Amino acid sequence: MHNFFSNHWSLVIICIPDEEDESGPIILHLDSLGLHCSRSIFHNIKSLLIHEWEYLKEDNGGLDIPIPDRVWKFLPRRIDEKIIMVPRQTNDYDCGLFVLYYMERFIKEAPHRLKRQHLSMFGKNWFKPQEASSLRWKIKKILQEQFHKAPSREKGIWEPVCLSANAQADKSRDQVNIS
Repeated sequence: MHNFFSNHWSLVIICIPDEEDESGPIILHLDSLGLHCSRSIFHNIKSLLIHEWEYLKEDNGGLDIPIPDRVWKFLPRRIDEKIIMVPRQTNDYDCGLFVLYYMERFIKEAPHRLKRQHLSMFGKNWFKPQEASSLRWKIKKILQEQFHKAPSREKGIWEPVCLSANAQADKSRDQVNIS
């Protein structure tokens, strides 16, 4: 039996505060279908951060960590968790595109060090779902440009694969021509 849940992607972003900031890291969870359990994701990421801190404390390599010791000392209580309400995908196959689009928007729009007061940048109206879905065509264009720039192979020429508009790749994919 096909398990749709195991094929779904969502995004976690860990925001590390400035050295001067008394708050701890902020863990953001962005899920275009709301399928993943944020509570277990937050638990796992918190555990990872705590173990990483313990490892770094034991390492005497003198790593420069941008979080003050007083924040790390009480890290489990200082980590903020935030489920981000984001535009929802309108189909069951664009979750990867939404994850990529969330990353692109976050990188372009978020401040260098995201703080709690910046969380208002997100929301259900952050962008239109069609914008994320149209990322497929942007990726296709980039791939086609790269294929055309690539040097020819001795035994044939690589042609880009046509990305299906409805994500039914198994049904409507052009073949790669190799002589």
